Amino acid sequence: MWRVTASLLLATTAQRWASAISALPEHLAAAREEIAAGTALLVDVREPEEWAGAHLASATHAPLSALQRGDAPDAVLDAADKRIYLHCAAGIRVHPAKACLSQLGCDDIVALKEGIGELYQLEFDALAEKG
Repeated sequence: MWRVTASLLLATTAQRWASAISALPEHLAAAREEIAAGTALLVDVREPEEWAGAHLASATHAPLSALQRGDAPDAVLDAADKRIYLHCAAGIRVHPAKACLSQLGCDDIVALKEGIGELYQLEFDALAEKG
């Protein structure tokens, strides 16, 4: 009896722990809601070859290299009055991208520390279908 109870307890504890780890953090849940409601925009600042390999379905593409030249897609510039969430591969390029967008007149910019892999793993969004 003890072995069955201990095994069940360990399995239940492991499931709860795994669920807690994979649960979407509060700041990402709020971001996802804002993006779905159209009050925020998700912008992927990775380079074109990275974007072509895989990207999140709800993301708009604005490569850091283009932003550094002062070029931003109309979708991003048109969202200057909305909150803009930035992501990249590892949460590094979002910081210079944020500075570039600030210079282009965007005020409410959030640089996500989570990269695309972590966002996908946390089920923040699905990957866009290739085609």
